[in-house]
Amino acid sequence: MNRPLRILHFSDIHVGALVRHMKWKKWFSKRAVGAINLLRGRANYFDEVEEKMAAMVRFKEKNDIDIIINTGDYTALGLEHELVTARELMDPFMSPPQNYLTVPGNHDIYVHEGNSHYRFAAHFCSVLQNDLPEYCRGGHYPLIRLIGDDVAVIALNSSKPNPWPWRSDGHIPTIQLQALDQILQDERVKGRFLFVITHYAPRLANGKPDKKLHGLHNADDFLRSCSVIENGAILFGHIHKTYRVEVPEVKIPLYCAGSATMEGHEGAWVLISSKI
Repeated sequence: MNRPLRILHFSDIHVGALVRHMKWKKWFSKRAVGAINLLRGRANYFDEVEEKMAAMVRFKEKNDIDIIINTGDYTALGLEHELVTARELMDPFMSPPQNYLTVPGNHDIYVHEGNSHYRFAAHFCSVLQNDLPEYCRGGHYPLIRLIGDDVAVIALNSSKPNPWPWRSDGHIPTIQLQALDQILQDERVKGRFLFVITHYAPRLANGKPDKKLHGLHNADDFLRSCSVIENGAILFGHIHKTYRVEVPEVKIPLYCAGSATMEGHEGAWVLISSKI
């Protein structure tokens, strides 16, 4: 590798629907509460998603970014036309596809519809390439991308539908964490600089766990699995505030990308693989 990799990490762009035009059947679910919140003003915070993503594209090109990592929540309500728009906005970042890595956020699979995960995967299938597919445990995750000889990205899906309006919590399936333990002992991965990505925050900016109804249920188990990593970083979104924190459970720093598009809270990280 001629130089350290430059990684652009952003998250939670929350492409919104025109909820007044949402089909009536979609209102008979948690989406009704989400749509009402958007109508009451939450949507105003994300009015300029297209413009801000265009600016991010220009930033990527100007700064010679090598790898894009997006940790989910592309949409507001997980609707099909929101995913279509989000996918279009991501097109400039997804070439070549092997240099773009992502996980879904809880808003992308907002409610139980039988095909929420599959719908997300259908829109982003071109970038869900797995270099070590033998570790895949349902769906596309864990997803491992080996980058050159020195870097790897391991993506875990922590998002799930939450049918109750007061819940927005997540969980990394145990089978994925068991696979992560095996991946970290694989000779093709050991010794590399590792980025482990998921949607939910294992720790807040103060180093403490998130609230039970909003956070990652098995954050302690996740950090325990990551405790063997010597060099790298844990990347996530979900919290609309950009922060970096070090916690005693792991040797590597944690980076929350916040929201790239929320008015007044816009943020992202540029990480250099050898200087974190």
